[in-house]
Amino acid sequence: MAVFCRERTVLLAMQTTLSLKQQAITAAKQGDWDQAVSCNLELLDQEPKNTLALNRLGVAYLQLKQVNKAKAVFQQVLEFDKTNIIAKKHLAAIKSKRKPHAPSFFTQEFIEEPGRTRIVELHRLSGKPALESLSIGQTCEFKLKQRYISIEVAKKYIGSLPEDISFRLSKLLQTGNTYHCSVHTIATNHVSVYLKEIHRSARNKDKHSFPISRVTSIAQDTDEYVILNESIPVEVTNHDADTDPKTFDEISSEEKIVTDTQR
Repeated sequence: MAVFCRERTVLLAMQTTLSLKQQAITAAKQGDWDQAVSCNLELLDQEPKNTLALNRLGVAYLQLKQVNKAKAVFQQVLEFDKTNIIAKKHLAAIKSKRKPHAPSFFTQEFIEEPGRTRIVELHRLSGKPALESLSIGQTCEFKLKQRYISIEVAKKYIGSLPEDISFRLSKLLQTGNTYHCSVHTIATNHVSVYLKEIHRSARNKDKHSFPISRVTSIAQDTDEYVILNESIPVEVTNHDADTDPKTFDEISSEEKIVTDTQR
């Protein structure tokens, strides 16, 4: 009985975590940044080292022009993950003091078409400087090699398609098909691209570019990565009540006090 109760508790906690994540992403999509802050803070009460939640929180603070708070959050991310590309990008944007804008969403660009589209994780990734320069939606180019297809952005090598997909697409390309490729997701040691069949030649009229059974739903993951990865320039203003950057723990305590007062 005790084991059953523990398993049920774990399951309920996982469901709560997933629900809070979905609420946080939905709030960001709707531009309700106060709600996004609230959802991510609640999630961080349960998982203090959740770097995705921390990065979402930092983005929400940026959109509310609470730059000192955002900076503290992104610095906290780097304490947990020194190579976190997302936090590094946003800290660089804060340092540059550029004018802010909200994230755009590429759901339509990444629309799912069975047999004609596929999201593929790249292998043989390039070095960090090349990866850190990427942004979601950038157009990529195919370069056919002997055993694989390499992917380039602005004539710079980024990574390569897996050998099985490279072999399949190489044959289809050589017999008249054409494809569009764009950056879909970017994270530390991870880049994936969105592949879409643009033209199917008469010779390949009965051949799917990608097996239909392997097509997956991508809408929420797309929204998550757009929120976190898209470059969001910011302008330092006086909207923060504090004049000196505070630590994330200090910010969290303040948020908790406000939340408790409102209850």
